[in-house]
Amino acid sequence: MQEHRNFTDLQQPFTCAGVYAETPAEAISVMKESEYKGADSFVITLMGDGTFGLREEYLNEDDLSKIFNCTQKPVMAIYYRWNFAGDTLDSSDEDRQDILRMAVRAGADAIDYVGDTYDPTSGPELFSDEAAEYSLKSEGQPQEVAPRDEEAYRRQKAEIEEFHEMGAEVQTSTHARVHLEPERALEIAQDFAELGADMVKLVSVDRDWEDLLDTFQACALMDRHLDADFIMMSHGEHGILGRYMAPFFGSMLCFTQTSYSANTKDAGGFYSQPLTENVAQIYNAIENVTPNKEPEDLTWM
Repeated sequence: MQEHRNFTDLQQPFTCAGVYAETPAEAISVMKESEYKGADSFVITLMGDGTFGLREEYLNEDDLSKIFNCTQKPVMAIYYRWNFAGDTLDSSDEDRQDILRMAVRAGADAIDYVGDTYDPTSGPELFSDEAAEYSLKSEGQPQEVAPRDEEAYRRQKAEIEEFHEMGAEVQTSTHARVHLEPERALEIAQDFAELGADMVKLVSVDRDWEDLLDTFQACALMDRHLDADFIMMSHGEHGILGRYMAPFFGSMLCFTQTSYSANTKDAGGFYSQPLTENVAQIYNAIENVTPNKEPEDLTWM
């Protein structure tokens, strides 16, 4: 088995290609093609039982090892409470964490740690009409934030340290399901960093261009005040541009996919992740946009 490779050691910004394959052979094929098209790292979807994720029969160390060790690039494992086809999964937080531990033993370099593990936040049923209204109004509390229950908080902190001792980096994440004002995004990210996360991932909701500007402002705040590396993105079509551009405001990476598929819950394709090849071309083409000098050191007209 290879030594663990760190996401936080990669030159930023970089691409992280999503792998939603049903079998190890298909996953490896996607990863090899993605490398050719510019992927710098990978995230492997373990949930879904063949629906935009590995079939359950392959959730064992031998098969997972084939996937995680087929590349020299860092690979992250995710196992959420839901899958990308819009289904809520019948698995406990303990079950999910056991699968992530198995993934690390099999060679995963990082895992995604859902922010409210062991203390789920209350909200409408996922992918329901009520959930859509919750996001559009964005008046409720953000979902998947760090626990307020002291026992759950201690349990999370200890488990994150356990993953570190196993050699893996930890990305603590929230799919907030509401629009996050910049200051609130920073608060959530700081809570995650205090848990010991190496990386913080926040997924907001952008309903218009003004919301997207908030997302960029959140990036600027976290870039200035957060000790951990971070990933900032948003649900909603206005947020797609942000997935490309947030890394120029401090977000560490862009999640991508190598091809589009029509096999989704709305038969409209899973299009929210930009294409790997497109993002790699943009990042390779855009230069001299990151400030190297303080304003006081510049020559002004």
